[in-house]
Amino acid sequence: MDSSPTSISDDVEIRSSARSGLRDSVLGTRNLMTVAALAVVGSLIAIPLTYITPLVATSPRGIIIMCAIMGVWMIPYLLPGVIVNKPGAFVIAGLILGVISTFTTSLGAGAIVGNLIGAAFVGIPVALFLYRFWTWWVYMISAAVFGGMNGWMYWSAYGIDGSTSDMAISMVLSLLSCFAGVGVCLLLKRALAKAGVGITK
Repeated sequence: MDSSPTSISDDVEIRSSARSGLRDSVLGTRNLMTVAALAVVGSLIAIPLTYITPLVATSPRGIIIMCAIMGVWMIPYLLPGVIVNKPGAFVIAGLILGVISTFTTSLGAGAIVGNLIGAAFVGIPVALFLYRFWTWWVYMISAAVFGGMNGWMYWSAYGIDGSTSDMAISMVLSLLSCFAGVGVCLLLKRALAKAGVGITK
């Protein structure tokens, strides 16, 4: 009689739940609910700014003022991805912000496009690193893209002619404001982590 231990065949298939992959993505229940909640809270910032900006941005000084608070604009787009480090977090947040803005502002369905563009400005730098780095220096690149693009587009979007110095000042203020916005998002991430909110990579 052969007394050697019985071995398990090497071709035994071990099955895993197909739900595990979804749970670990941005579409997982916890991740999706967190992104949605942050987008809704972010809309409380974005919607008032949507009404305020056209009222203020009527002169070179007004453009400079709005550029100085560009970081406030960026927070609703950046924060969901800072908290939920998953591909698609920025896009989903932008889409939710756009849908909310469609019904709460005069922009109509065009708000969806605008908000998705805002989400793309902060999300593309993270995507270029293949979502491997969810850290402050990548967010700073996102801030530079968001602040730089919006600071440059404000002048043409509102049809305001400014001097070279005005444009330079607005661009610098826009970038500095967005860098400060990154700091705010990181502080909020730490505070939410202490409260048990936030998704690890």
